[in-house]
Amino acid sequence: MNIAELQEKNFIQRILGPLASTAKAEKFEDAVVIDLVDITGYPDAPYLVYSLDQPYFIHHADTSLDPYRFYGRWIAGTTCNDVIAMGGRCRGFSLALAAPPETDTAHVEAIGHGINDVLRHMGAVYEGGNFHNGDLATVGCAWGTVPRHGIVRRSGARVGDRIVVTGELGLGWLEYLLRRHDLTDLIDDKDKRKFRTYKSMPVGAASAVTAVAERGQFTSGMDLSDGLVEFLYTVGTRNDAGCTISADKLPVSLAVRRNSALLGRVDPDLKQLGAYPFLLALDPGYDSPMRHAFTVRPGHVAQAQAEFAAHGAELHVIGEVTATPGIRLRTERAVFDIPPFWDDNLRQNTALSAWAQFIKDLDVKG
Repeated sequence: MNIAELQEKNFIQRILGPLASTAKAEKFEDAVVIDLVDITGYPDAPYLVYSLDQPYFIHHADTSLDPYRFYGRWIAGTTCNDVIAMGGRCRGFSLALAAPPETDTAHVEAIGHGINDVLRHMGAVYEGGNFHNGDLATVGCAWGTVPRHGIVRRSGARVGDRIVVTGELGLGWLEYLLRRHDLTDLIDDKDKRKFRTYKSMPVGAASAVTAVAERGQFTSGMDLSDGLVEFLYTVGTRNDAGCTISADKLPVSLAVRRNSALLGRVDPDLKQLGAYPFLLALDPGYDSPMRHAFTVRPGHVAQAQAEFAAHGAELHVIGEVTATPGIRLRTERAVFDIPPFWDDNLRQNTALSAWAQFIKDLDVKG
């Protein structure tokens, strides 16, 4: 048996799970958690959380942005993302860099400047790392701390908790698909700049997330690097519960709504996006690392939203945790079961073809 036969989630759980404690399905979290009480002996010592990531070189839509500087931002943004998801205040970052000898030193400097762009936004420090002679590749390590009462795990949600997301959804996936299929010239003129500059600084509402987490108001949560549907299924499986979200509460912007019908040019099966643009919120995770999802007790929602507003961010309530098992989408005319779907690094077909099949299986148009 090879890795591809198992696919990503099964590979982690079946092969890595018996070897690494945090890879077990019941213990899997966004970052590794170290209890400093065990080390320091101080009963109020915080948790230390750290995460490793190996982001590949991707090109941003804005061609005026130095690609190496954006790569640095992407490395730091995606790595710190997991620390933020657990309520951590990101404090330090290091980088293992491989590059061939002929690499222009200006490119390496640009990567470093991009990393610092993101870290300054978070109040974190670029501390160092390692260098190796080889093909261009990076591994980032980010660490932070979180108070004991503020740690956000994937388990902890309770029936009645509200499901919230930390900003609009769907723009990243739509932008990627339109750019990938050379359709950006057809984007509505009033929206072209928004599409072109999205994620140029790939950092979400970090300060707002940590402020609410430090009050102990998130009952569970995770990043959306594999999409909202994965989060909903995680809430269900880790907490023996269900989730129901409402189509009219999914934060899909006017820019996305105005341009969603263009996907019919990519795949005829996606023509329905013109009538049901909210489906873009159920993407494979292309708004990451900008967005996270959490659960919140009903009595804490207003205070959490006020905290986000104070940090210039938004917290959208999209549904609730239910006692009835299953993951569901409520529309004006019916309630639909949402089939499993999330990004998978080992998927044999493309993310687009898998998502198009998911939309067909969901079948909101009937």
